[in-house]
Amino acid sequence: MALAAECGVAVLAVTDHDSLAGVPEACAAGRVLGVRVIPGVELSVKAPSGSMHLLGYFPGESPEPLAGRLEELRGAREARARRIVERLAAIGAPIAFEEVAARAAGAIGRPHVAEALVAAGHARDLQDAFDRFLGNGGPADVPHEGLGPREAIALVRASGGAAVLAHPGTLDMGAKELGALVQRLTSWGLAGIEVHRPEHTPERRRAYAELAHRNRIVASGGSDFHRPGDLLRPGDTGDPPLPPDAIDRLLTAGGDRHPVP
Repeated sequence: MALAAECGVAVLAVTDHDSLAGVPEACAAGRVLGVRVIPGVELSVKAPSGSMHLLGYFPGESPEPLAGRLEELRGAREARARRIVERLAAIGAPIAFEEVAARAAGAIGRPHVAEALVAAGHARDLQDAFDRFLGNGGPADVPHEGLGPREAIALVRASGGAAVLAHPGTLDMGAKELGALVQRLTSWGLAGIEVHRPEHTPERRRAYAELAHRNRIVASGGSDFHRPGDLLRPGDTGDPPLPPDAIDRLLTAGGDRHPVP
């Protein structure tokens, strides 16, 4: 949070993976540092191909029924992590589950396994850990048993939030397939799609912006900053940057005030 303030970030959304645990502390720090903090979450969603994450942005710190549902899902994430650790041991890259769990302040995810692999000397860095072991289809990959896309969108909306499709490129879809998916997600209540990201090429930005325009949803974005030392910097959404009114447009669009049939 302090780094974000140093970088001149005025508005910041905290979207941890499948966890709201860091939101109250972040909101309190934001009030001290003069940074507007938007409560959020990044949900792991069953994908038709590749990997799919859905962002939820909320007006309050403890959105329900989402908070309760995430507690139910924590057990499934722990079970998945244990199975990944078992597979790693079977292929000659043993790590202790306790080492993985100690790295997770909230819900356990593959990044915590990757960190443990690096610490144990089985991978050079986090990217290497995913490339060689943990990526989709990798030797230690265990598909998650998370929410379906429609259920995830409905849960975000029922909790007063706005649902946004994160980093669409990880779905590994062609333009026609992605267009059909976004249209379907929008019919279920999707409020936005990430357009403004530092790693997006100009061609991808134009394609995703067109999807947002065509489906009348918000062209959202973010830096997807994870930790100090990342190549990405807080607030970097690439060029052109995220429009300053995007978050307010999302929050206005959020919630189940107009349920989708």
